[in-house]
Amino acid sequence: MRIVSPQNRNSKSKVMTVGATGSKVQDLETKLKTRGYLKGKADGTFDAKTATAVSEFKKDHGWKGAHPAGVVGSKLTDRLHLKGTFKAGATSEPTKGSETPRSMKGGTYNCLRDRDPNQVKKVVSGFLKQGKLDFLQVQEIQQYHKALNSIPGYHLVTFPGSRDHGESGVLVRDGLKESNKESIQSTKSYFTQSGSVAQPRAATAVKLAGWLNVASVHSPPAIDFVNGHAVGPERRVESYIDLSKHMVAYAKTHKGESILFGGDWNEGSRSTGVGSPSWIAEQAGMKKSGNGRIDWAMAKGAKILNMKTGPHGGSDHRLVTYTVKR
Repeated sequence: MRIVSPQNRNSKSKVMTVGATGSKVQDLETKLKTRGYLKGKADGTFDAKTATAVSEFKKDHGWKGAHPAGVVGSKLTDRLHLKGTFKAGATSEPTKGSETPRSMKGGTYNCLRDRDPNQVKKVVSGFLKQGKLDFLQVQEIQQYHKALNSIPGYHLVTFPGSRDHGESGVLVRDGLKESNKESIQSTKSYFTQSGSVAQPRAATAVKLAGWLNVASVHSPPAIDFVNGHAVGPERRVESYIDLSKHMVAYAKTHKGESILFGGDWNEGSRSTGVGSPSWIAEQAGMKKSGNGRIDWAMAKGAKILNMKTGPHGGSDHRLVTYTVKR
């Protein structure tokens, strides 16, 4: 593999760019393809399509780094957990806050589209304050980014530039250690009931307190798993299963780390079949926690305790809260 050192940089700070070849490039391409960025085969050649995939990944994840958009440095190497390309941790993802509690109070809530942003802010603020939550996984929030980001004591992690335009996110309590923000994206769109094309769904992930990767899930609607098979409009089924596969890939990428998936699954926790919640849990080695309804959570490397169902707060989904313990 060809490794190119950038000008005016320490020779130990190497980058991977157009012209590189080999297994390390293929590892990079596989990671990008799994996340839906690379079009075509992971062939081990860093060409224009690879550079485009790198650039799009950086754009969607709000990248702030020293290298050009289509170049891989040690920061991106750490983010994608690429093996052997650079010395691990040579340039790590910057963190916010300093608190690292061993247990946290969290929850999930679908805010529901087409509501008054100020009312959504008021409801969500009440949930956060009353539950003394460290984080809240939220969905259907594209219209509410500004409102949710203005809640005192919290800030919103989301990706407006992602394929779901920031429809999912995580509200994080200020002061809590935070790193490794990532958008887990489906690549398959589907049709709405009116016949228009709906953007692919996604899950927003962020590592909290230095040990728990929290992802807010927003799966496509109108799917049922019957006798181990997904039933529903073909493109919706494809989109649901595709997002499920990307979530499994994310869990496998973070092997050995604690992970929490929670949110709007649009499917009960007991469903079975490829792409179903049970399939995700089995493939990712996670344990489901919930009462079978469409909003619940699963985890590995951590325990979910005291799960409770709360009020609707003006949505067609109920607030679900729980404690996550290391």
